[in-house]
Amino acid sequence: MHENPPSDQTAHADQEIQQIKAALHAVGIGIWDIDILQGKVILDTTCKELFGLPPVANITYEMLLGSLHPADRQLVRESVRKHMQKQSDHNLNLRFRTADVDNRSLRWIQVKGQVYFTPEGTVSRLSGMAMDITSEIAASEKAEAAERLSSIAIEGSGAGSFTIDFASDTITYSPSLAHMIMGEEVGGSHFRDFFLPYVHPEDRKIREQAYEEAMDTGILNYECRFIWKDGSVHWVKIRGKYYYDLTGRPVSFSGIGLDVTESREHTRLLKEVEQRFLLAFNNSSINMAFLDKNGVIQEVNKAFAGFLGYTQQELSGMYYRSIVQADYRRESDKLFADLVHGKQEFYNQIKQYYHKDGSARWVQVNIATVAMEEANSTHILAIAFDIGNEVAVRKEQQQLLSLVENSNDLIMVSNLKGNVTYINEAGVRLLGLPNKAAAVTHSMKDFFEPSFYNQVEDAIIPELMREGKWTGRQTYQHQETGEALPFMTNAFRLDSPMSGKPIAIAGVARDLRSELETQKALKESENRFRSLVEEAPVPTALYVGRELIIEVANDAMLTLWDRGSAIIGYPLARALPELHGHQFLDIMDEVFNTGEVYHGREMPIELMIDGNMTLTYLNITFKPLQDPEGEVYAILNMAIDVTQQVLAKNKILENQSFLESEVLERTEELAASNEELAAMNEELQDANMHLIRSNQELEQYAYVASHDLQEPLRKIRIYADLLSRKDDLNIEHKRLVDKINQSSERMSMLIKDLLEFSRLLETGNMMRDVDLTELLLMVSKDFELIIEEKKARINIGKLPVIQGVPLQMNQLFYNLMSNALKFTQDGVTPVIEIQAHVISLAEAATYLRMPEQGKQYYDISFRDNGIGFENKYAEQIFEVFKRLHNRNQYPGSGIGLSLCRRIVGNHGGHMYVLSAPDEGTIFHIILPGKQATG
Repeated sequence: MHENPPSDQTAHADQEIQQIKAALHAVGIGIWDIDILQGKVILDTTCKELFGLPPVANITYEMLLGSLHPADRQLVRESVRKHMQKQSDHNLNLRFRTADVDNRSLRWIQVKGQVYFTPEGTVSRLSGMAMDITSEIAASEKAEAAERLSSIAIEGSGAGSFTIDFASDTITYSPSLAHMIMGEEVGGSHFRDFFLPYVHPEDRKIREQAYEEAMDTGILNYECRFIWKDGSVHWVKIRGKYYYDLTGRPVSFSGIGLDVTESREHTRLLKEVEQRFLLAFNNSSINMAFLDKNGVIQEVNKAFAGFLGYTQQELSGMYYRSIVQADYRRESDKLFADLVHGKQEFYNQIKQYYHKDGSARWVQVNIATVAMEEANSTHILAIAFDIGNEVAVRKEQQQLLSLVENSNDLIMVSNLKGNVTYINEAGVRLLGLPNKAAAVTHSMKDFFEPSFYNQVEDAIIPELMREGKWTGRQTYQHQETGEALPFMTNAFRLDSPMSGKPIAIAGVARDLRSELETQKALKESENRFRSLVEEAPVPTALYVGRELIIEVANDAMLTLWDRGSAIIGYPLARALPELHGHQFLDIMDEVFNTGEVYHGREMPIELMIDGNMTLTYLNITFKPLQDPEGEVYAILNMAIDVTQQVLAKNKILENQSFLESEVLERTEELAASNEELAAMNEELQDANMHLIRSNQELEQYAYVASHDLQEPLRKIRIYADLLSRKDDLNIEHKRLVDKINQSSERMSMLIKDLLEFSRLLETGNMMRDVDLTELLLMVSKDFELIIEEKKARINIGKLPVIQGVPLQMNQLFYNLMSNALKFTQDGVTPVIEIQAHVISLAEAATYLRMPEQGKQYYDISFRDNGIGFENKYAEQIFEVFKRLHNRNQYPGSGIGLSLCRRIVGNHGGHMYVLSAPDEGTIFHIILPGKQATG
């Protein structure tokens, strides 16, 4: 099977797009796109012609609004703004006029489109089509005008009016209509078939047939007899019309009734018609008002006044234009003037009225002239329908559709037969479809991997139809490449709001590929970590959770415990019951609570070895492991068996004590005792050498681990970086990715510091003359930015030239300078002073065990005025991983000062600290001027 080259496919796709655009242009349909994020408006040639815009490349949103009729601009602006709300309808369907206000050349435009959102819920763009509907509007207006004129004429002849609302299934009627039908002149609102019992039994078939025909034609017209409550029979003519929403669904029915009983006298009929009209006008739920030809409100009914928050008296005498929202006044004034001057007999306008409280109310206004019997007397009737709810519902629908289209998840809808009726843009892209139209030619199951068909047919669809929803993992198939695509699907059954019966199936599916790749990388990292633990040269184990479940234990640790690998997965207390009551369990519980590393030396513990309780001495480390939230989830345990060394040391001490008590009495055995002591010393030296080798192996392991751990860290950071660049990543996932990056950075810094720590084991032949003054000046330059930021003052006194390893000396003062600039007091200018002076051999002996004769020693002081600390922690700060401050407040690995003391020790010196809270810190560094040669 051969595939076309990508360039051919692109050309073919471009050709198809051009053909579609040409076809749309041929039928007068234009295409538009508004990129909200980049502020771009793209209109094709047809759209520019429809809006009356020049054929320029750069069209702005304000230019586009400026091309609209002044009275429609605010309506369009508000409608678009509401559709851009996340909870609104995201389907745009607007009708408005162009900017030309000359009715002879007025053009009506219908715009349909969708609002698209980013994963974070921000509007990204709007796009759709536009077409000229001037002829359609003109025809509709003429039909409605004729209908209204006919209704007014009938009302003028004594008619009663009624309106049926299909949403609530109620009928609202005028008192005059009630009088015609049942002989009681009471207006109100009841259930839809309230008047059916008053229809003459012989005429009910006529009524039913008339309503059946009206469902097809939209017009109701029949005459029948009604039996009043007093038993008298009257003929009434009923005429009305259905009104539809934009989808063609009937929403209401309005009509009139006229008493056509032949027995009524003409004069009496005219008088009652007038009374009925006034009663209907005052009690109608429809907002109505009479105006004179100057636009002054003559009379309003209760509904009109209540709708705007006024009393009837307050509105009488006001100019009609004063209640019209400012953006619609110009158009309203022109339409009203044309009506008064006879250019038209009625008009319809959608606009906003001002409420008394200053808020705006959406209305559809029908205004027509009504000729009175008096000569040259003409009144103007305004009927205003509240369409606020309709406008709000449309905008909410548009917002919902835009949210679906803007989603990065696959969203698809099918009928009950499984045929696809809708798919969003993300679904087209994820499934490898050329366009949306291609999807509707498929069954939904065509998009699944073939091996998944039976599960869809036999299990998923039945459960979905039974329970109304289904959630699970599915495998889809890319339509171009055939690649199997893992998705997490949430499927829903869609029921009819009218009948409650199922009508369709909808599914929302999330692509799992990135998530699975991340899980794979984390699994590889975990396996790598396990391998490092298992290959460690010293006994090492990992305990997970408060119960200390043994997750990993290498062979060395199992040998120390005298246990087999079967204990893996058991709680430590269960695997080693002899630990009950031992301080080890309490210490590890404290490590969980504090998150601080614990080091113990020569700790005694009794272990069951070969069936016997055996006293063992261990150098122990408990290192807490933290999750991205900073919570301890496990403890890494490393141990070195120092039993032989401890026993040898104890034996030596016992022998020394014995010799001291017997020396006076048994001088003759001195030689033999000295030989025995020498042998013991030799044994101790062997034990110490064994301990040195163990420590070297541990330090070598730290060095190797520091290098090897970089590999899984790099993978974690690469995949986390890839995830962070995805546009469809929501806020919660971005936060988790940031947590992974932060934890990786902290671990990387920790590993690097461990590596530096391990490099201090050997200094080799790297000793050089080091000018400390020049070195401090160079270190200060490394911190120029933070020194300038904090306005710190660095005072460097006259410092000596000593022998040392330049790199280590640089590291020593770099770490001290970093700490001094980090732990500063708020509101206090940092001041750092470095001084040095020569000290005597006796003073040096205070800090050093055996200062060498003939050497010159220096006391180098490094002073700051930072936050300081209680001096009881003066030794704790030099321990590896020991911290006095929260990592979030003062970042760091906790190794820096340990490195400093190790460096000073490597140079035959000593380092100690003096400090007090809020009074700063002084580090004293005792160093010889010359190093030993040899």
